[in-house]
Amino acid sequence: MEKLKLDLIESLHCQCLDFICDHIFAYLDYDSLMNSKMVSAVWNKIVSKGEFWKVMVERKKKVLPYWKKVFDAVKVFKDQELLSRGNADASERHCDEYYHTMYCLVEDEIQKSVDSNWRAGGKHQCVRYESFGNHSFEVHGCECEVDSQWIVQIQRDCRIFLRNRWTLEIEKVLEIPLTEINMNGRDREFKLNRLKINSNFITASFDVHPEICVWDAKSHELLRVLKPVPEQGNQVEGEYGEFYVKGHCLWNDLLLSCHARLSRTDESYIVTLRRIPLNGDGEVTLLYYQKVLPRPILFLEVAMDDDYIVLFFARHEQRLYMPSMAATFEIEIRSAVSYDVVHKISIPTSSPFQFYQFHYLNGFIVMGQTEDKFLSIWSAAVGRCVKTICHGDKGLCAIRIISDKYIVTCDKEGVLKIWDFQGTLVRPEPSSSNFLIRKISHLKAVSCSASAKPSAVSSKVKRIDARKKTPRVPPIEYVGSTCMVADELQMILVSHSDDGSSYLHVETFLNAAQ
Repeated sequence: MEKLKLDLIESLHCQCLDFICDHIFAYLDYDSLMNSKMVSAVWNKIVSKGEFWKVMVERKKKVLPYWKKVFDAVKVFKDQELLSRGNADASERHCDEYYHTMYCLVEDEIQKSVDSNWRAGGKHQCVRYESFGNHSFEVHGCECEVDSQWIVQIQRDCRIFLRNRWTLEIEKVLEIPLTEINMNGRDREFKLNRLKINSNFITASFDVHPEICVWDAKSHELLRVLKPVPEQGNQVEGEYGEFYVKGHCLWNDLLLSCHARLSRTDESYIVTLRRIPLNGDGEVTLLYYQKVLPRPILFLEVAMDDDYIVLFFARHEQRLYMPSMAATFEIEIRSAVSYDVVHKISIPTSSPFQFYQFHYLNGFIVMGQTEDKFLSIWSAAVGRCVKTICHGDKGLCAIRIISDKYIVTCDKEGVLKIWDFQGTLVRPEPSSSNFLIRKISHLKAVSCSASAKPSAVSSKVKRIDARKKTPRVPPIEYVGSTCMVADELQMILVSHSDDGSSYLHVETFLNAAQ
């Protein structure tokens, strides 16, 4: 007897029960959905026109931050394409088809394009601009930051540039509210030194002033100027001269900051965690206040996520039998829930004035001395070093962890190196060369003749491919201090030449932006 064959999906479709089909298909992953479209013409129609695509998009954006970042970037170019065709509201008129297309584009970017471009090379753009002020003083590694839409830059005249990260054009300039800053007679020392941005806020702090300015990341309106949180009974309103911002960071709507309190009776570091209300409505909520570190400390930076609060600092000690100071670099890892200390890591250094570059992301710390040729990877969960890599002998200018895949380093000559982060964790090979994916030198691609006149955006777009030899171009005569930031979609390098101009080098890995 011939077996009865039943196509449940086709049967539901014939009974006009496509909403049940949508519910079923919403549980499948991208590859399974693509295979389902090839089962039959009916399956292809249901999958292609299903209302479940919007549900899947929203679910992915909520669960996977990286997926949301790629979606937001691809949406910019897709909407521009619709606008150029005269379909500005096509996303609303054809909702199901729009989200189906967007979901497929994002998955293709993630699975096929972005990772391949990281390894082979993306689109390189260079912008030359006038950077007002003196290049002689250093910026504390935070001259530039990036989020899903903006490249944010500190100018040496204490303004903040917001560039569209895809067109590289300056679309907004943020001014510092000088009337709300307590100068305490130090107006000549007024300098921005730290800048942070996330999807909610842009924050900036100063070299010798205790305030932190907070802007809305979407409207770019100044929301508030945060004063340091004083110990109860120990400070009169308006007297902030003994406080200095030593570090701050953003996590969702939370601001973690560290202030140095310097006085004759009390020299200590105070860490605070505050919740900033969105849109500037309501009062700032103080969640945590703690004196955590006694003096003397050379410098300090902070980082956090849902699991840990991480403090980085250097401690020096004056020895009676030795005129020079002994120093250690220390990492203090605290629980982001209870604020209790989980691990303390102490690393001896050869010099008390050796600075470290470091970055914390998703439970891992990557760090190295600026004058050393090694970098180390630490696990915050276990509080120990899991791998040491030799990055080269040209010094370490900046370092970043990219998602859970790559580590990017920048040396003092502006050479960028991309390392296989996952490989360092799972493979036991001691040789660093086994983990090096690619080396790039954007600075050598800027010729001396390019320093004639500043231009808005370079018209030459160069494709960098590790498999091809690029022609040698004479470098600029001198390049000052550099700053590097990166995320999954772009690497950004800022450099300064001796003629007073600055360069913004951007390598983009998103195919939609090619």
